[in-house]
Amino acid sequence: MPGRARFHFEALNMISRKASMLCIISILLMSGFNSACTNEYALKNNNRNGTDMTHADIVWFPRPDPNVLASTPNVDFIPNLTGYQQTTDYTCGPAVLLSLAKYYGLAGIEENTETEMRIAKEAGTRDLNNSKPGTKPDEMAAWLERNGFDAKVEFEDKGDASALENLRENIRRGIPTLVEWIDLSGHWAIAVGYDYCNVSDPWDDVLILADPYDRYDNYQDGYTVVNANRFYWMWFDALYFDNLTWRTMVTATPKESGRTGPSVEFKPVASSV
Repeated sequence: MPGRARFHFEALNMISRKASMLCIISILLMSGFNSACTNEYALKNNNRNGTDMTHADIVWFPRPDPNVLASTPNVDFIPNLTGYQQTTDYTCGPAVLLSLAKYYGLAGIEENTETEMRIAKEAGTRDLNNSKPGTKPDEMAAWLERNGFDAKVEFEDKGDASALENLRENIRRGIPTLVEWIDLSGHWAIAVGYDYCNVSDPWDDVLILADPYDRYDNYQDGYTVVNANRFYWMWFDALYFDNLTWRTMVTATPKESGRTGPSVEFKPVASSV
């Protein structure tokens, strides 16, 4: 947001950092270091078409209206991109590739299991019989490159919020961005919106994800919202790499030749003070 002060994450004291790392280690031990949405019970009970996942309004889960978000002050939002719901416990990566490709109008992309599994095969996605199930960031980027996108994989492990700032800037410029975090023991989603909440504390901000496993709010519309602070400290993984890796994001934009989907209007980078 123009004029907003830069996050001061480096001011976190050592006690907080140690506590965060202890929590992370506990999560990893409990999850078995799985990185492909390996909550099998949850996946078996995840309705892919949303018919039994859409309930009456519940006070704990207000439903955001995408049409309203697109025109709300203090909110940057990329409309018309929702999360296709994955049909296996290891294809969150192919599911977000499908959603992104569909958004940009890539030929031969349909929102169905056949396309999902075809992308999984093309991307080299591994099932749970493999010691490292799921789809690695470089495999995600390689599939995008082969299918008409310029793709870049980025990481950030300094704890200075540079990755979150880059993510917000992509959203401001209308660029959907793939993120991989420890939700569901390791999960791919697409960052499509950011709500600054009109407050001074950036930790109160909200990130909007096009989520291939949308089961948290009793309304399966393909969106998940998460507090920016919580997301930032859950934005890591341990299975895809030889060691703990922080804040993985894949930025992909269509190459000019053969573009058939919505054009990306790149907004000027806002100056900050």
